[in-house]
Amino acid sequence: MEVLHRAEEWDAIVVGSGATGGTAAWKLTRAGLRVLVLEAGTPVTRRRDHGSFASNAARQLWRHLVSHRQDVQKSHPTWWATNPDFFVDDVDNPYSTPPDRPFRWIRSRRVGGRSLVWDAVTPRFSDFDFKAASRDGFGPDWPLTHAELAPHYAELERLLRVHGSREGLPQLPDGDFLEPRPMTPAERLFKERVERVFPERRVIISRGLFARRPPEKGEALSRISSPATTLRAAQETGRLTLRSGAVVAQVLVGADGRRATGVAVVDAVTGRTEEVRARLVFLCASTLESVRILMNSRSAAHPEGIGASSGVLGRYVMDHSAGNVYFYLPDVPDTGGPFELLGSDSIMIPRYQNLGERREPYLRGFGLWGGIQRLPVPNFLRKHKDVAFGFLCARSETLPHRDNRIEIDPSLKDRWGIPAAHIVCEWKEEDLRLARAARAAAREIVEAGGGVCAEVTELFHTPFVTGHIRKMQKEWTLSTPGMFVHEVGGARMGTDPRDSVVDPSCRTWDVPNLLVSDGACWPTSGWQNPTLTEMAVTARACAHAVEQLRQGP
Repeated sequence: MEVLHRAEEWDAIVVGSGATGGTAAWKLTRAGLRVLVLEAGTPVTRRRDHGSFASNAARQLWRHLVSHRQDVQKSHPTWWATNPDFFVDDVDNPYSTPPDRPFRWIRSRRVGGRSLVWDAVTPRFSDFDFKAASRDGFGPDWPLTHAELAPHYAELERLLRVHGSREGLPQLPDGDFLEPRPMTPAERLFKERVERVFPERRVIISRGLFARRPPEKGEALSRISSPATTLRAAQETGRLTLRSGAVVAQVLVGADGRRATGVAVVDAVTGRTEEVRARLVFLCASTLESVRILMNSRSAAHPEGIGASSGVLGRYVMDHSAGNVYFYLPDVPDTGGPFELLGSDSIMIPRYQNLGERREPYLRGFGLWGGIQRLPVPNFLRKHKDVAFGFLCARSETLPHRDNRIEIDPSLKDRWGIPAAHIVCEWKEEDLRLARAARAAAREIVEAGGGVCAEVTELFHTPFVTGHIRKMQKEWTLSTPGMFVHEVGGARMGTDPRDSVVDPSCRTWDVPNLLVSDGACWPTSGWQNPTLTEMAVTARACAHAVEQLRQGP
């Protein structure tokens, strides 16, 4: 196949245009670099690209019934609640798993990536997360601290306009917030009751973005997306070029294998391959895709892919395990609603386990997120006038297990001829022990707040929906790996090239001008939503990369 060679050399190539790709573009262009962002998907150009469950219900139902091109993607609730076109075609973008160990890889190939559909909950990590191994001896510590990330967190919080309350909790550091959004009347009552019984289980207003999805009237893009925030800020510098329909197949290296020279790109429409050159390459393609690109970047110097010399490339893949508990509060006066359920408009119960001297019969911890009076009241509750409906989602840290991994499938390729991923990931007994404790605690908290738990199948009564819910019952009790879309790991950072893929500044040990700063570089998963921390890690990596570039070889 003919390969087109581009003579032009960019200061930096950023692979991916989502949360971390947008952050990299923003920071690098502001530092004066000419940046090319490569996005495999297409741009969102029309308001009708955005949808709501109501406006797109017929299209979603039709696709569900007649099409099998998104069987993995439509297993996720956001496929139904937003727009199927934001998610990949599973036939064009295949991957494999062992028959007895499913993994749901939820992906987007549009400009903005999964920032088009995320919930925009933005808690910080604390040193309880970054230095967890020093407390319990399992796995590695992160080679950085909250103090090192704090200025990058703050800058992002100001740019994104994060709302939140300042609580002074060491396990959930306060940030540079706008005023907190209000709790609903039922949430205030719930908070009072729960904290009276369990003072250490703080019910707080969530930290996140106040932005509706789909966008509000007159807006082309929701403000929670990278095209409306970081990418827009990068474009304003005049130093950003964004190319869509550019599928990155591999990172190219020089003859000695020590320097990345650019990337090989397949045009999504024509299938033509070309080489694009740059002084820096940032992989921000999303956790598993970035690892896949590293593994497919094979050369004489890197026969098993860049980073494979460590022995841990593709290893220690993690996702949060999650389970929902639905409930209702009786005897709550009707105050209208439902109220908004947004990143900023929801409640959170931060981790309270394994923080002090007391040790639980499991490692690490979990947090809960949810809302009351923020969802439509199910049919079986509508006969009651004074009742508030709510839910809590228990999300648990999962531990880094070497056997949970991504490999390259020897026989499967995507539409563009690029070898596909084979994902092997399952919950281990340590993860299941914590997940069981999290779900039990959620029910205990509901009861302390005066709530009555309800089974998922009670909430819906139409034959089609009830049948679908029964099939997905397990997902509401314990999510399948990948389903929570918080996957991290596979190219973890560390201080020793013998057991990590990237250094503390996200540079690959083998090719220092190649950086991996999305979730792939994470050593552990924490319990919090990962996106803001992924963005902060990327911002920090950009600052270090620019400094190195200015210092020269």
